[in-house]
Amino acid sequence: MVTPKIAVIIPFFQRQTGILGRALQSIADQHYPNSSLYVIVVDDGSPISAESEVMASMPSAGLRVTVIRQANAGPNEARNTGLKNLEPGTSVVAYLDSDDEWVGDHLARAAKALALGYTAYFANLYHLGDDIDEFTKAKRVHPPDHPMVDGDPTLRAYQGDMVHQIATANIIFMPSLVIDSAALGEARFPLAHRHGGGDYLYWMHLIQHGAKFVFSTLPEVRCGRGINMWYGSGWGTDGLAMRLVDEARFRRKVLMQHASAPATKDNLRNRLVELQVGMILDSLHRIRRGKKVNWKVMRLFFSENIPNMPMLAKLTSLVFSRLGSKK
Repeated sequence: MVTPKIAVIIPFFQRQTGILGRALQSIADQHYPNSSLYVIVVDDGSPISAESEVMASMPSAGLRVTVIRQANAGPNEARNTGLKNLEPGTSVVAYLDSDDEWVGDHLARAAKALALGYTAYFANLYHLGDDIDEFTKAKRVHPPDHPMVDGDPTLRAYQGDMVHQIATANIIFMPSLVIDSAALGEARFPLAHRHGGGDYLYWMHLIQHGAKFVFSTLPEVRCGRGINMWYGSGWGTDGLAMRLVDEARFRRKVLMQHASAPATKDNLRNRLVELQVGMILDSLHRIRRGKKVNWKVMRLFFSENIPNMPMLAKLTSLVFSRLGSKK
């Protein structure tokens, strides 16, 4: 089998030293042929220089790392910058975040699966602090429902409506994703989703480009703190309001542009109602505790969502029932 040339794209924005070095070492530890592997680190205006981190880490000899620096624009634009700077002859693109690490034979298994005619590969993983893998913990995918690939019970061809899967019970995470760049290289990450949802919409773009998904049941990533950014904003935290804005944007776009199954559309509409309730509850939570409400973000959220808002009576009922449950 011909060894495909793989580019690894890492968006970088860190305030702590030493994190990137662990990610790079995990790439080197894949023992993928150095002649067919290179890394693009996109320094997204990071307070700590990616170049200094690369120089300090000194990963295993032979790993080739290029640093591209840009003004801070967020991880989506950083990944797009990486995609714009692929070397000629690159046939596979793998994604890794700067605080995550690969384990096992991630690259070799991905290359094997893509060589069998699939165009997008993803794997099971461990979230931050977990000893139980994501597939076992979340139960969002049942591997026996998906056919084995090449007689390997740990490789499965995804079978089903991936738009519905992503929108209702997502099973893909960026640091495990590997794509056939010849087939899917025109897909790009959207702008205006710095607080969440950009990766989800990228997967939708892959689907639009005809992605044929295969996945590994083995955990091949150990995630760092960044994986929890979407879910880590609790009531009253400064990041929650903008997370709600971006999640609503993502779900509206999927509803309007990608979803076709009635069950998917119903789920998205219901989630949009929940997000509207959540925005109101978060504001009330902040007011009760004497915290400042970002009314500009509130106005932005409802100006974007009012055209899609269900009956006011339903929204009001949900708000007050939720308030009652918190007493």
